[in-house]
Amino acid sequence: MKAIVVPTDFSTTAENAMLYAGQLAKTIDAEILLVHVYQIPVGMNDMPVLMVSTDELKNNADEGLNRAKELLQKNYNDVEVKTESRLGNVTDELNDVCEKANAFVIVTGKHGASGLERALFGSTSLSIIRHTKYPVVVVPHHSQKHQIKNVAVAIDDVAETLPVGKIKSLTTELKATLHLIHVQQQKTGLADLTNIERELGASCVTIYDDEFVHGIESFINQNNIDLLIILPHKHTLIERLFFRTHTAEVLNKVSIPIMCINERSDRN
Repeated sequence: MKAIVVPTDFSTTAENAMLYAGQLAKTIDAEILLVHVYQIPVGMNDMPVLMVSTDELKNNADEGLNRAKELLQKNYNDVEVKTESRLGNVTDELNDVCEKANAFVIVTGKHGASGLERALFGSTSLSIIRHTKYPVVVVPHHSQKHQIKNVAVAIDDVAETLPVGKIKSLTTELKATLHLIHVQQQKTGLADLTNIERELGASCVTIYDDEFVHGIESFINQNNIDLLIILPHKHTLIERLFFRTHTAEVLNKVSIPIMCINERSDRN
């Protein structure tokens, strides 16, 4: 059975993402694996001091997971739910869980960082996206529309890297209508997307807009899009410091759930 991995910190944002995953699991006939990764808090005086025992952390994590499981099954009683708590680094442990579960997708809430932390490392959601090869769905905390009927894929000029097989598989599983969007600033140098249209069986709409995200949002609102798929590209630390990446900007501004298919993801 397909597995949807849902990392949770037991916040209301994570709870909303979990319920979104419940509807997704029902749609594609998948099980859900709720995961909580915890770290050991250490107080720093003259010497490091362990603030709480690992047994207590483990018990608290398992209790939180059980409460989350109860809520999920109350809303989706026909979805199989498993839980797992782990001590360690969030992205490392999450990748290990996904590898062992052969995850179909990761579903996470949109958490933010602030100040210098955001500039250097990005949000928690971005960190997961950058460090996993699995598709990641990021669910805004205010998103209440969990049904997926229309899916849009944002295509840039590097269309040859498009994971056509993965996109076709996902949209087939979701039983959704596929739309293709290409946003560019000028009407010259139009990309030839004929092959992509033929392979995906969907027509592509080119939107001319000076602001990438504004163009995307306009299409989303006009076509009742429920899920946006984007294809993040790798960026260096310097690029993240001085330039806005499309991935970060889309995650911050677009109001619907977003699926990110990493370049490291299997393209077939």
